Amino acid sequence: MERSRTMTKTPRDSATLVVGAIAAQVIGGLVPQMSPFAIAGFMDGLSLSERDAGFIASVEFLALAVTAIAIAPVLPRFSYRRVGLAAVALALLAQAASIFSASGASLALLRGIAGVGEGALYAVSLSVIASHCRNPDKVYGYFQIVWALGSVALFAIGGQVTAAFAHRGILAFMAGVTLALSPFLLLIPNERARRVERSAAHVAPPRPFLGIMTLAAIGLYLTVSAAIYAFSAPLGERVGLDATAVGYALTVASLVGLAGAGAATALNVRRGRAIPISGFCAGFALVALALCLWRNPTAYVVALVASVVIYYFSIPYLFGLAAALDRSGRWAAAAGSAYLLGFAVGPMVAGSVIAAAGYAGLAGVCVAITAATWGLAMVVIRGVRGTADAGTSTELREDRGMAGPR
Repeated sequence: MERSRTMTKTPRDSATLVVGAIAAQVIGGLVPQMSPFAIAGFMDGLSLSERDAGFIASVEFLALAVTAIAIAPVLPRFSYRRVGLAAVALALLAQAASIFSASGASLALLRGIAGVGEGALYAVSLSVIASHCRNPDKVYGYFQIVWALGSVALFAIGGQVTAAFAHRGILAFMAGVTLALSPFLLLIPNERARRVERSAAHVAPPRPFLGIMTLAAIGLYLTVSAAIYAFSAPLGERVGLDATAVGYALTVASLVGLAGAGAATALNVRRGRAIPISGFCAGFALVALALCLWRNPTAYVVALVASVVIYYFSIPYLFGLAAALDRSGRWAAAAGSAYLLGFAVGPMVAGSVIAAAGYAGLAGVCVAITAATWGLAMVVIRGVRGTADAGTSTELREDRGMAGPR
């Protein structure tokens, strides 16, 4: 009876639920997605160095990450819709005020406040899918398809407004996108996380170190991914491309990136996660080497496109790995914080490494951290497989006990 009552509110995998979650995902992740233009705008509009511009971006990313990880344990206890609406109100106020900021210090403060609201929305988008959808990996793949399609317009417009109005242009554009998507948050269920179904209830609880290793793998991968992505505009300038040209290159990359998102959605976990994760780790290492070491416009564009395809392919598998640990959505929300923390640290790490050892040093750091990511992910995959097998054995024993002697 209790199960029937909890299952009649919002159907699993409903279209409205997915659309609302996508809106929360896009608002929460918009700033990391547009970070190349934001950093370029900070450098041009406020005459900041690469390190200082990366620091401002990292402040907002850090606020995103800290908020997401702080609310992850308690988020399933509250109404997802109410949390989302309160978060977007805070983000909009801070975003609007930051447009008129005239100094790096005030801009960093306001972007940090905006990051609190954005981090809550990002956590909501991941947690509500993990707790309300039968196949989170597949829905996370939908997220990446939306990012790939939406980024075509975002990058094209972002490059233009950044070139024309520097930081004020890109900040105003991001605030406008947030405002336009806000009404869709009303489609998020006005309820807490679902009780797990019987099959999920029989899965043995994951050992805590598996969750910690999962978060570490996601954080490390996003650190190097953000390090390359956030400095894609400066990398483009090294080969003779301006911000507008980089924007067009990223637009093309997003269109081609549909292949990565579509592949992740289609393949799902049919062949497990070990092979896809191994593939995208190897691919990203090669892309980082090409972008940082090869000063050729054609090679830059090819490598940039490849990096976006790999990114859209990789994220559903990493978030799906976190969702497999706990179907209540807690680990999925925490995975969002690890993702955002990686984005927060990435620009700062890149700026420091570039200042100390140049772009060749950045290439070496990216390859080393990617190798560490792969090792952690492989350990987690084995652990999740063992936990699932243990849960299946427990369920079989309980079913035999209920059946009684023949």
